[in-house]
Amino acid sequence: MNKARPPLRLQERVFGWLAETATARPWWTVAAALVLVLVSLGLAAARLELKTSNLDLVDPHLPEVARFRQFAREFGTPNMLVVVLEGSNPARLRIAVDRVAASVRGARGVRSVMARLPYEPLSLPAGVDPYFSSRDHGMFFLFVQPSDPDSSATTLAPFVQAVREKIREADPEAYGARAGLTGLPQYALDDRDIIQRDTSRLSGASFALVLILFMASFAELSRPLMASLTLAVAALLVAGVIALYPEHLTLVSATFFSALFGLGIDYGTYVVDRFEERLAEGLPKREALVGAVRELGPSLTTGALTTAFAFYTMTLSGFRGFQELGWIGGTGILIALLLMITLLPALLMLVRGSRRRERPLTERRMGRLLARAQRPVLAALLAFAALAGLAGGLPGFDGNYLNLQPRDSEAARLEREMVRRSAFSPQFAVFLAETPEEANHLVTRLRSESMVGAVRSLTDLALLDIFARRIPGEHAAFLATFKGPDGQLAVYAYPNGDVWDPKFEGEFLARMKAIDPEVTGMPVLGHFMIGLSKRALWITAALSALLVIVLVLLDFRSLSWSALALLPTALSVAATLATMRWLGLDFNPLNVMALPVIFGTVVDAGAHIVHRYRQEKGDVERTLSGIGGAVLLCVVTNIVGFAALAWTTHRGLASFGIILTLGSVYSLLFTLFVLPALLKLLARRPQRLRQAVEA
Repeated sequence: MNKARPPLRLQERVFGWLAETATARPWWTVAAALVLVLVSLGLAAARLELKTSNLDLVDPHLPEVARFRQFAREFGTPNMLVVVLEGSNPARLRIAVDRVAASVRGARGVRSVMARLPYEPLSLPAGVDPYFSSRDHGMFFLFVQPSDPDSSATTLAPFVQAVREKIREADPEAYGARAGLTGLPQYALDDRDIIQRDTSRLSGASFALVLILFMASFAELSRPLMASLTLAVAALLVAGVIALYPEHLTLVSATFFSALFGLGIDYGTYVVDRFEERLAEGLPKREALVGAVRELGPSLTTGALTTAFAFYTMTLSGFRGFQELGWIGGTGILIALLLMITLLPALLMLVRGSRRRERPLTERRMGRLLARAQRPVLAALLAFAALAGLAGGLPGFDGNYLNLQPRDSEAARLEREMVRRSAFSPQFAVFLAETPEEANHLVTRLRSESMVGAVRSLTDLALLDIFARRIPGEHAAFLATFKGPDGQLAVYAYPNGDVWDPKFEGEFLARMKAIDPEVTGMPVLGHFMIGLSKRALWITAALSALLVIVLVLLDFRSLSWSALALLPTALSVAATLATMRWLGLDFNPLNVMALPVIFGTVVDAGAHIVHRYRQEKGDVERTLSGIGGAVLLCVVTNIVGFAALAWTTHRGLASFGIILTLGSVYSLLFTLFVLPALLKLLARRPQRLRQAVEA
């Protein structure tokens, strides 16, 4: 006598009810989705903006950030744009500097221009060069300070564009000078341009490739199109959510859309695949749809929640850029799941059925091929290689901001040359003194430091005021950068080396903080942000791993089944870390969130395999015939979504895509060639298997 079917689990009841409701009135479901899309588009058009300033990635109330911003309000921001003039004739370069400086001073958004000491050149003492140049006099520098102390996205672009226009008007090329820009304002605009160009281009390519793969796998057009249309609706709704909070995209959060196309389509893939399986059994369309969604409830819930919660753990990272990505990513995944179990079934109800015959399990070639490909020796070798690879150690951490920029970045080249050939840098430490005596003491101490290449303070002007004739306008602008409204005095210390080199940076900042723990400036802020991202890496990785384990345990309610479902995730993470080490691919401030994303996305495939294996009472061939093709397609679409991001010219974002791609590739290997081999071993012990399945 057959045992009664066990009662439906909560996920099965909820998912079944949602699918029944959506398919009962499919046109109403589609109309509701259309209304939400129009609302989202309106919100995005009215409120959504793109921010690329580094200050947009951190909480402005943190002491280190607040100190920097306070200084910027009183003295003007240290986040300066540097105009670099290169040439072979120093005398003509000086003329070009004067012309460019005079032109740029009238540009919109410019607070001050420091191109030379503010005195008549002929009145200066012998041996004093008023210009800021490299040691070989082949490079001359103009430090242009924006009037906006916060360097916000709305003012940064017009500011840099206005400076460029004024440089063109000055025509430095007439004096043999090549003009270029460097400094964080230029990097911010470069990042913005890359995001706007690559996000749309690569996201579009990702969407198209996912659609092509879907159609090729199912050998028909209508159902993949409906799933892809549902995914597009999800992306538009996510844009509306972002317009409500946080109301902007950053260099970090803009990466999500490429990932969404690879991750969000997974839920539609499983629904369509199980729908076709039920149609092959002879069920009517609506019954097949509702049944497919209902049966997938537990595995879809686990897959979506682990991915969403992996993103949500980023909100605990302490780093605003990652917190926003976590909110957007987690919410986006849940939106995609909800639409795939409501809007997609409604659309499938409305489209005509496929003209081809749906294949029953016994005719699914991909599943049968996967079943035949199982080799215990291969599985053991793959697992051993993943774990043995960790013997070489974990990847390092690269905090060099210039290494995140495109390889052909002109701004990065100019900064490197500036640091190598001169005592100046766009990055400098800033000290505050209450009295001239305190400022003089700081200057004396800083000039005795071997790691300081140059020191600038009001002392320079006080000495020269005795001998030289002031240039009134330039002198006042200079004075404003050294003396605040409340009488405080600023002292600037330029590093005698590459502040982006971790070893030099650590020693330089340690020396500066030994002099004054309250020191600020871009190197101090940058180091603080790097520290936040390092901490975020381990906090979010640990939290996401813990949450994934808890969610899988709640799903399977068994240590053994949970361990089997989690095995591909553990091996994929180990193999990814080992490969990063082997390739010399370090973590950096932009790719540190790849690890929690891998934890959340890779477990999806393992959970589906184990759920189906239990439903098939330990029949590995039927398991792979039923779900193997869908798992393969889902992992491949994940790879496509992540690999598209790896093609961006921004090396920081590209490394994020590469790490996610590695994790997905290893997920495919361990889920389809290691996990089934273990399940086969389990199937050889029928008594224990029956007890486990019935538990």
